[in-house]
Amino acid sequence: MNKMMFQFAALAIAATSTTTAMATPTSAGISKAASGRLPAFLACLQKQKTAIVVAHRGGPLAEHPENAIVTFDYTTSLAPVFLEVDVQQTVDDVLFLEHDGVLERTTTGTGAISDKFSIEVEMVKQRDPFATPTGYTPPRLADALAWSKGRAILILDIKPRTDAALVAKEVKAAGLQASVITNVYTIKQALAVRAVLPDAVLAMAIGTQDAFDQAKAAGLVGPQIIAFTPLGKTGNPIARDLKALGATSITGSFFGPETADAKYRTIKDAPLYQNLLASGAELILSNRPLDAVNALSADPAYWDKLKACGVGD
Repeated sequence: MNKMMFQFAALAIAATSTTTAMATPTSAGISKAASGRLPAFLACLQKQKTAIVVAHRGGPLAEHPENAIVTFDYTTSLAPVFLEVDVQQTVDDVLFLEHDGVLERTTTGTGAISDKFSIEVEMVKQRDPFATPTGYTPPRLADALAWSKGRAILILDIKPRTDAALVAKEVKAAGLQASVITNVYTIKQALAVRAVLPDAVLAMAIGTQDAFDQAKAAGLVGPQIIAFTPLGKTGNPIARDLKALGATSITGSFFGPETADAKYRTIKDAPLYQNLLASGAELILSNRPLDAVNALSADPAYWDKLKACGVGD
């Protein structure tokens, strides 16, 4: 069994144990608690010293492609999570969910999305993580936003060739400006989103003192920022400064062979994820979201802490 197959087999086991072990909370319950009050909800996670797992690219599994609404349905039916999704833009300015700038890896199509018309993108089929074609087409961002209402909090990863202001306008048109997080890569992108959505919660990398200083000077550091910042067991001065100003910390659990996603095998390995929480993360971005939730919930206090933040069902 290769590494990827092993990970997906482990996910299936975790899904069985998770669905039998917990009836609440749910992704819908998290959405209800956080929608319209995202900064306050994130601040509560920090106060409670707990975290929400974020399903990277929606939590793809066999027969469930990344960035697919069918996958969002499946993932959120098994575990209480946020969903991280990716936004690309076509030549006729239609926004689709797709991670890569080109279609080859994740779909039956070829070529750059930025060179395609929307009708061309809608003709291809998505592939699952084993590269098997499915019956699903890449969803439009508008459809994903409509799906998310009352179901899950989305983190929209705005890709480099995607107009950040256009994404913000679509979020506003959907009436989700207080319920969606946008992930940006530059100060310019951040300010473009804020120009349309002044109160938007943004996620961005702030891993160096220079990045911190620039974000602060741009007026971005505060309760409405989620920062990708190295945490570590002994803490990080930048992370401490960010938290002192009300920012939230997010960390990934899949960047390399020593990470939790790579090393987790059974519930005995729960500390791999719990240590991320203990290091100060309020959001844990994972390729193995079901296992990550299973690991965090091995601590009986986990559910109580989420309920203290208003997650009631």
